[in-house]
Amino acid sequence: MRVGKCFLGLAACLYAVAADAERVPMKLWYDEPAKVWMTSALPVGNGGIGAMFFGGVAKEQLQFNDKTLWAGSTTRRGAYQNMGDLFFEFDTPETCTNYRRELSLDDAIGRVSYTIDGVDYLREYFASNPDSVIVVRLTTPGHKGKLNFSLRMQDGRQGMTRVDGHTMTIKGTLDLLSYEAQALLQADGGMVETKSDRLEVKGADAVTVVLTGATNFDLASPTYTRGDAYEIHRRVSARMDKATRKSYKKLKAAHLADYQPLFARVELDLDAEQPDYTTDVLVREHKDNAYLDMLYFQYGRYLMLGSSRGGQLPSNLQGLWNNVNNPAWECDYHSNINVQMNYWPAEVTNLSECYAPFITYVSTEALKDGGAWQQVARKENCRGWAVHTQNNIFGYTDWLINRPANAWYCTHLWQHYAYTLDKEYLRDTAWPVMKVTCQYWFDRLKENAEGRLVAPNEWSPEHGPWEDGVAYAQQLVYALFEETLAAADVLAVDDAFVSELKEKFSRLDNGLHIGSWGQIKEWTIQEDKQGDHQRHLSHLMALYPCDQISYLKDKRYAEAAKVALDSRGDGATGWSRAWKVACWARLWDGERAYRLLKQAQNITDVTVVSMDDNAGGVYENLFCAHPSFQIDGNFGATAGIAEMMLQNTVKGVHLLPALPSAWDDGHFKGLKAKGGFTFDVTWKDGKMVEGRVYSAAGQECRMYLPDAKLVEVKKSKGGKVAFTQEADGAVVFPTSAGKSYRLRFE
Repeated sequence: MRVGKCFLGLAACLYAVAADAERVPMKLWYDEPAKVWMTSALPVGNGGIGAMFFGGVAKEQLQFNDKTLWAGSTTRRGAYQNMGDLFFEFDTPETCTNYRRELSLDDAIGRVSYTIDGVDYLREYFASNPDSVIVVRLTTPGHKGKLNFSLRMQDGRQGMTRVDGHTMTIKGTLDLLSYEAQALLQADGGMVETKSDRLEVKGADAVTVVLTGATNFDLASPTYTRGDAYEIHRRVSARMDKATRKSYKKLKAAHLADYQPLFARVELDLDAEQPDYTTDVLVREHKDNAYLDMLYFQYGRYLMLGSSRGGQLPSNLQGLWNNVNNPAWECDYHSNINVQMNYWPAEVTNLSECYAPFITYVSTEALKDGGAWQQVARKENCRGWAVHTQNNIFGYTDWLINRPANAWYCTHLWQHYAYTLDKEYLRDTAWPVMKVTCQYWFDRLKENAEGRLVAPNEWSPEHGPWEDGVAYAQQLVYALFEETLAAADVLAVDDAFVSELKEKFSRLDNGLHIGSWGQIKEWTIQEDKQGDHQRHLSHLMALYPCDQISYLKDKRYAEAAKVALDSRGDGATGWSRAWKVACWARLWDGERAYRLLKQAQNITDVTVVSMDDNAGGVYENLFCAHPSFQIDGNFGATAGIAEMMLQNTVKGVHLLPALPSAWDDGHFKGLKAKGGFTFDVTWKDGKMVEGRVYSAAGQECRMYLPDAKLVEVKKSKGGKVAFTQEADGAVVFPTSAGKSYRLRFE
């Protein structure tokens, strides 16, 4: 399945170089080991497999996952599974000095260091995308022969572990899938003894442990599997053999060469330095330190790179990190906000290729002939496809049909084109899905008393009555039809389908109605309850993530959205607060967005499911707490911060549209806008000073600058570029593909 080109090449090089030595280090760090997986352990991941390390001194635990390891089937929901654990038991006391546990976002490497009896111990952990393995390196810098420990591997389902030579293996079969994981230990110096259930290391200078695993999951297969246990073993063994033929130095170099250019594309500097206190103290006692905002923003990008690179599945409710076999909501794909929110920051924060697993998942399932999603639509006598709210990886879908989700998913397919302008992707991947999704709504919409087309018997997740024409459905179907018509224009499609789409779009209710107390109405018949604090903002889809509501389009609807947001209040669980950050940013209220961001960063230790406003926030490892842990809040917060920095509007790219006073000085580099543009901006005392725009596609650059005056545009080599101020307030100038332009403001 083809996914759009990302206009990298020169652009990637430019922004990697821009992230120079002056960049503030992005690190989470602590002065004691993790005690609780959810709140304290730290994640590494390569997009398909991942692990959490605790950092214990006498005993270390490395818990690991494969994103495709699910119990369940096409007829049973099942749940995402814990693949297993590695346990290191050291022949040292628990007490030590100089303890430090950290996770560097800049190089995606975790580290644990401490001193015992004058010997320094160091561990490094990373998940390599190019080699498809997780690597642990143990050393004692400046000393030899000091590593003495045993290594044990444990299956996440209490299965048996086989030890053969220096390799440990777990394998098994679930309802539909088979799986295998291997860990291989390589020692420099010393001796390794093989026991029945473990490996024992004595007197080693250094040790490298390489871990990998796989299942026989295949999204494209009618059975969702391909190959048997032998094929899995062959694949895992080949991967292990290839990786372990490399030295640790080469494994690490390949990892850094792959990861660092991606992460370094974007920088956010809010004029704050890395503090000298630990991250848990930062969150608990210094939440107003702008470094936390920088770190939290970049943590979302780190987690996206760790949970959504390659493969056939998008990140789930916990990305890919999960330590139990009965996780909350089965760690599934919730279609009424959660999986969508996971991808809100993908394009704007310059990780376009991370969209690929989500796009592959949606396009494959939607077009699977006779597949489960199509069967949902057929039961309603409709073409196309639809889903319920809860979804596993085998097409199984249940609990409350969520018909508008098909339109919502399609907005993501369109967004990927809007940022990349990859016409081939639009034609081959996005258009077929968007077309059949429109046909679903052709068959379902009905005419109301006013002659407008409305979606019958719909809901507003996750509360209230089921009625005809509710805002949630109407706004999403409106976005679907509008964007599909835009796609038809790009592709020069003018056929019977497009004619029907134009006709139905002309009669479609847009879901924007102002109620009795000045709010965007949520329902058609039932009166909205003022002061309803339900966490979903489903009637404000047109504000964010869609864009029908804007002060630049119709001030009345923007003000009504503001009334509705005020009614919802500032409380909520983790991901809901992140959504509100983005919504207030869209309304250009940086102070309100910032206040909500600070509330979203409230420290919590609650690990059980709770809808209590006071229970939500973040854990000390910066995982978002719904609670329990849900990664969508991390991604939503990153997207919300980006929305405060840059917005796409009908009048052009709006820079610093919702800058709070707490971020009065700073700069960002590498944020993307629609049309293939990438922006850098520096500001002082809340005012833009200078910037740069890179044009990947050579489109006309349009900027909306109500609070700044552009005084000069220069080519990267010095020549001036003429620009015009248009009647609608937009500043416009021509660009050439692959060129950068410097901007000066006053």
